[in-house]
Amino acid sequence: MLLALPPAFWGLVAVCAFAAATQPQFLSLPFLMILLRQAAPLGIVALGQTFVVANRSLDLSIGATIAFVNLIVSHAMWNGYAPALVISLALSAGLVIGLVNGLLVTVLRASAVVVTLGTAAIVTGIGFLYSGGAPGNAMPELVKWLGRGRIGMLPVSGLVWLGLGIASFILLRRLTLGRYIFAAGDNPSAALFSGIPVNTTLLASHILSGLFAAVGGLILSGLVGVGSLNLGADFVLSSIAAVILGGAVFGGGAGGAIGTMLGTALLTMVLNLLTVFGVDQPGKLIVQGLIIAVAAIIYQQGRHGS
Repeated sequence: MLLALPPAFWGLVAVCAFAAATQPQFLSLPFLMILLRQAAPLGIVALGQTFVVANRSLDLSIGATIAFVNLIVSHAMWNGYAPALVISLALSAGLVIGLVNGLLVTVLRASAVVVTLGTAAIVTGIGFLYSGGAPGNAMPELVKWLGRGRIGMLPVSGLVWLGLGIASFILLRRLTLGRYIFAAGDNPSAALFSGIPVNTTLLASHILSGLFAAVGGLILSGLVGVGSLNLGADFVLSSIAAVILGGAVFGGGAGGAIGTMLGTALLTMVLNLLTVFGVDQPGKLIVQGLIIAVAAIIYQQGRHGS
């Protein structure tokens, strides 16, 4: 039973034990609420990545999706419009990007890596044209509230992440679509012969990834509060690392929403613990790179063992 727990669980146990021994305030409730708010954007994006990874695919366009969402909600042209309309446009952009990725992967049977990299380049180019290379700072207050607001002690962004985590768990473990995703990811040929709509399932996975990337982009935009052309660029590798640390193996049928959330929490706690110890940005990048490398090794071992 213990051996079945994802790597992120044991990593969190080790990090919490280390923090309790060296920096007890790191585990105080107020600081944990700060960590929850910081982890939410990556956590939401990683949940979306979970769907495509479980379906033996990848989404490398999520960074571009986040940046594009940020440019939409921060552009001055939407001043005077209802914030709900701006948010709806941002979410629709994520859905469209996910739909395009899914159609190209399923209809053309193209490589998900090549397709989503190409989509990322196109979306980035459109973002530069849309913003004129100068992102705005006209962020709606509702978006800022999503990223920075609190309900009591709980950050709104954390509540959104937890809510989407529960929804993702139910979808993957309790609904037919989730069973189809794992079956198609584990063995596409067998799933197809069993009558499972493999292409439709893969299309749905990419659409969900695009939608979750857009939600994560909204939360991150509200947290930052201004437009940025490079927002979310580091979320691609981090989201994949969170999914793999959560126990997923590409096409192996393992992992899931809870594991991904634990992986996100581990990455966030490690980076913040480094900040507490005064490690500068180059050091953080090195450690994050090592974590991603370890996640890749875990993936390779799991793939060879499956």
